[in-house]
Amino acid sequence: MISVEESVRTVPRAEGTTIHYTGVGPADGPPWVYIHGWGCRRTDFAPVATFLPTDDRVISVDLPGHGDSTSARTDWTMAEFARDATAVLGAESAARCVAVGHSMGGAVALEPGSHHFLLEKPAGTAEFLVAARRTA
Repeated sequence: MISVEESVRTVPRAEGTTIHYTGVGPADGPPWVYIHGWGCRRTDFAPVATFLPTDDRVISVDLPGHGDSTSARTDWTMAEFARDATAVLGAESAARCVAVGHSMGGAVALEPGSHHFLLEKPAGTAEFLVAARRTA
């Protein structure tokens, strides 16, 4: 797998939010989205991505307020972070993915399966299969 830093992209969101992320691997490969924990950044998953098959798509997200992503928002909920990750998946045309979350990223990855998120889910929103681990 190539370096996750070789293809930095951005997605604009409301309230002056800009999400930075990387997407490596073939566009038609099975997508994995990596969501970091509090105080971390997308590059923390770089060592893990090297173990995935080269025909998989690896998308690593910097949540707002972390890494290179910025925001002037007032809503800092897990649901809003999940909307950020979903916006990245939309930009990458990934209709389904495996979401891998570390610590807070696990809570973010679980959010799209929550009842209130599903009630407001816009057409075309990605479906998540979640692999998350909560640390102490």
